[in-house]
Amino acid sequence: MVADQVLEEAYHGEENGDAKERMLLVMRVRSEGVTASEACKELHRTKGWASKWLNRFEEDGIEGLKTKKRSGRPPKLDHREFVSVKRKVLKNECGWTVKEVREMIRSEAEVTYSERHIYRLMAKWGVRAIVPDKRLLHKASLEERLSFKKGRQDSSGMSQKSSP
Repeated sequence: MVADQVLEEAYHGEENGDAKERMLLVMRVRSEGVTASEACKELHRTKGWASKWLNRFEEDGIEGLKTKKRSGRPPKLDHREFVSVKRKVLKNECGWTVKEVREMIRSEAEVTYSERHIYRLMAKWGVRAIVPDKRLLHKASLEERLSFKKGRQDSSGMSQKSSP
């Protein structure tokens, strides 16, 4: 009975929703006598999920119901390099393209990330990548567009290279 009271107090003090859901499962099964299959149906979970968390509670108690940190893959950049790159990106108010950030990381830290990962890092830092605005693509006049092409234009605006 004391263990049930401790579990209920932990439930009310817990802020993590996933851990609260697991504690609710254990309280329903242990205190209220509901079967594990009935409790997992009420929580819209599978029987495997319920048995996993009931076993973890039996082994580790209330701490077993909390999400444990996972090690994951170690970062390629060490913390100092990471902070240095982040500062440079945040200081520049004009913005960065993904390729610019990728090239900066490659030149400074000798680490190559995919463009997709650079997008993730920039989003994590709260920086939006500069992307060319395609709606302005055809706004330039014919004369301006032709002036950017290679070769000299004649009086008709046609390139001399393409003239017969």
